Amino acid sequence: MKLLVAAFDTPLPAHGGSRLRMLHLTRQLALAADVEMVALGPVPPDADEPFPIVGVPRRASRVGALARSLHRPYLAAKLRSPGIAAQLRRRDWDVVQVTTPFFVPAARRSGVPIVLDAHNVETEIFRTLATSDTRLAHRVRWRWEAAKTERAERAAFEAVDAVVVTSDADAAIVEGWGAREVVVVPNGVDCLGIHHRPPDAGATLLYVGQYRYRPNEAAAIELIDEVLPRVRNRVRDAGVRLVGRDPTRALTRRASPSVEVAGEVDDIRPHLRTARALVLPLRAGSGTRLKVLEALAAGLPVVSTPLGVSGLGLRHGEDVLVGQTAAELADLAAAVVADLELAERLSYAGRALVERRYDWPIVAVPFVDLHERVAEQSWNSPSASTRGLRGRGTQEAAS
Repeated sequence: MKLLVAAFDTPLPAHGGSRLRMLHLTRQLALAADVEMVALGPVPPDADEPFPIVGVPRRASRVGALARSLHRPYLAAKLRSPGIAAQLRRRDWDVVQVTTPFFVPAARRSGVPIVLDAHNVETEIFRTLATSDTRLAHRVRWRWEAAKTERAERAAFEAVDAVVVTSDADAAIVEGWGAREVVVVPNGVDCLGIHHRPPDAGATLLYVGQYRYRPNEAAAIELIDEVLPRVRNRVRDAGVRLVGRDPTRALTRRASPSVEVAGEVDDIRPHLRTARALVLPLRAGSGTRLKVLEALAAGLPVVSTPLGVSGLGLRHGEDVLVGQTAAELADLAAAVVADLELAERLSYAGRALVERRYDWPIVAVPFVDLHERVAEQSWNSPSASTRGLRGRGTQEAAS
């Protein structure tokens, strides 16, 4: 099986949930197929992966994407790449996998079956932001973006041969929008690469994310402004550490002796080992969160809103602690800091769960099976890949 993976971001260095998902699932595919990846962004010259990665320069600036997004989704304009489109036409593939719906029009021109690995349902993120953002002008913008994005995502989901999603909730949406086949492949974690240890004895509350992504920025602000002061009323030395790419000005200006904005790091594991809990006041988003699985694998207790741990089958009081309001999250975080027995019980339960259910070789089995099945169907039915885009005119991000 010859397989091309068209990725909206380079997976190296593997910082952040989307990069980790692309990297580990493609590694598993490379055990069963002749795989090549083409990705937006630079590829490190010392990349040592079991598949070649071709980097395509990014052309669209943020300002330019905004200017072109009057009638198309902003993400479609931002990800527009003639270079990706040219790579998709470069040779004969048995299957093309894309990691964003906005590459689907260009992928259709390859004339072969397409699998779309939908990391999120982007429309749902914008809808949530339209109700949760405290800024009126931004709520209007999110509603407008949701309407444009829904048209594009619906068309992409209908046009491909199969859609992969990370949760049952996303599967229900995609099936309702007319996808031919939907397979749930949850996010996973590298259990061999992350060693377990009981949580640190300190009082550091960790948040991990890519902060240009508005739900992460909003969650980090809530952690600093609303959760931390309540925890400090009970634990005077409690503090927050923010780790991840692109901390915004709204976050950096909140840095203080009790708030560390660490930014992007080469290795998340030391930060998982020197925190007391991962705290996720997430109010918007789709899919499932790899940061939760990494924390559980490392033995770090997780305190989260229901959305932050949605789709992972985690049990409140058994695997994680779940609260809805900032006050509830603060109470739970303070309890984890104060109660060593509780922290250690959560630590061992979380590690056992991810080993049993979310190690990447386990997670990837239906993913690899799907690609093999789609390729086999193509070989047996040469006309199966002649369908064009139907109906709704999705924006051609990669053309």
